[in-house]
Amino acid sequence: MEKPLIFLLVVGALIAAGIILSFYGAQLTTQDIIVTEESIAPGSAVEVSVELDPKASETGVFAVLIEKFEEDSISVSVYDPFGSEIISKIAEKESTEERFEITSDGTYKLEIENSGLEESQIVAGLGYMPDAATLSIGVTGFYLLIVGLIGIVGIGVYSIRNRKKHTLS
Repeated sequence: MEKPLIFLLVVGALIAAGIILSFYGAQLTTQDIIVTEESIAPGSAVEVSVELDPKASETGVFAVLIEKFEEDSISVSVYDPFGSEIISKIAEKESTEERFEITSDGTYKLEIENSGLEESQIVAGLGYMPDAATLSIGVTGFYLLIVGLIGIVGIGVYSIRNRKKHTLS
């Protein structure tokens, strides 16, 4: 086999592995997070609840994505199983994410309230913070994709240079 064909097979394998690892990493990252997509009318709220246990993980995470973002209109609060407020903040941009400590097992609640003048579409997630090993799978897949794409450019340059040498001789 010719060198470019071997390189192309290797680069194709790297890209395929990168895609697979990226999708698998995304699946692992989000499997323990409850996600809700809803519209919030002005003056109303949406609640997301999930059972969390510090034995499974000591760190929880919430994320809120807001479509049609209005300044100082969406407030986000997280409550522990006893009803105590752990986090309370006003969303300062379209995407708000924060970690919190899981101190006891029970139902943790994420409450998103719209005090603005317009209806907002939100995507909210609440659950366990993925560990470093889980996050590294997706990052590894991303780097494999980058290496594969750089490899394709390298094969293209090599083939063009090699073709010019054959046509000159």
